[in-house]
Amino acid sequence: MTSLFVPLASALFAALFALAGNYWLQNRWGRRIRHAEDLKRRLYEFLSLVTEYWTVGKRDTLLEARILATKLIVMAELLEMQAHSKRLRRWYRDTQECRLDMIDAATGGSFQQEDWSSEPERAMAVAREMGRIVRGLQRAC
Repeated sequence: MTSLFVPLASALFAALFALAGNYWLQNRWGRRIRHAEDLKRRLYEFLSLVTEYWTVGKRDTLLEARILATKLIVMAELLEMQAHSKRLRRWYRDTQECRLDMIDAATGGSFQQEDWSSEPERAMAVAREMGRIVRGLQRAC
């Protein structure tokens, strides 16, 4: 009787261990993927605001405020994303210049200036740098 109990208990323990490990890994990966999708959605929202701002015919202070608020949220989400894994920390470090160029293109030039002028090339620069950030993020996840 004892010789049957040990293998049965071992198999049950192994099955429970495998289920717990699988649940933990799926939950961790799922959370990381959800955060990455949220970050990409926020980046596209940021691009949309920046494109609208730099291609309209007049300065819009409400749009400037929305861009600045979204910029702060994006920067916080980018920083938070890198905490998920070593690969994401490397991605965060490797995209530092892209992030700085993206923010500079979005809020540089005549942004929030009285003598504002339309600069569509800034929206293109934001899109280019954001594309590099998103491609790196997809590889790192």
